[in-house]
Amino acid sequence: MNQLNKIFLFSKTGYPEVTHIPILVPTYVHTSINFSNYDYIIATSKEVFTALDKLGDWRHLPVLAISDSTAEYAKKQGGKILDIAEGYGKSIVGIVENKYADLKALHPHAKIIAFDLHSALKSLNISIDSFTVYETSCSKASKIDLPSDAICIFTSPSSVKCFEEKYEFLPNFRIVCIGETTASALPNNLDYVISEKTSVPSTIERAISLL
Repeated sequence: MNQLNKIFLFSKTGYPEVTHIPILVPTYVHTSINFSNYDYIIATSKEVFTALDKLGDWRHLPVLAISDSTAEYAKKQGGKILDIAEGYGKSIVGIVENKYADLKALHPHAKIIAFDLHSALKSLNISIDSFTVYETSCSKASKIDLPSDAICIFTSPSSVKCFEEKYEFLPNFRIVCIGETTASALPNNLDYVISEKTSVPSTIERAISLL
């Protein structure tokens, strides 16, 4: 058996090498955004760009991306990169406070968020407007059989929640989380490891190291 077949990625987006379980399904929210009111976009996920495409022309606004992978995706969609944070919401706060406090930010985001970036920046008197542009729900697709020694990768608290709707955590599962916020959604008695970087490729590298 190919050892990589033991690795399962529970997320919206698939990656090569491992088995992807599309456990989250995005639904886009129609809202009205006047892009000319803003100096830049704060992007905390790749999904926001698909959502923004449905709302207007955002590409003249530079993007402050939460991670390298989000920045790469923005560039592939024709966007310009202003800056890149360290992969988690709090790292954006310091960048904005130190470098872009005089600019007005547009922050499109999911309905459920792991970190309240809007409140954090407002408390620093930084101008920011936030819009819910998509929400995720658990996929209705049938569950698959997981090997008893599966390595499970989780990329968000929502992916953990949706996993628990269909599966149970078996004793020999090994669990890789993209960050501590995601890990905090796990049942209390479970062991897990955190990827070196807050990115899906890093979680896959960490999972492969467990084989």
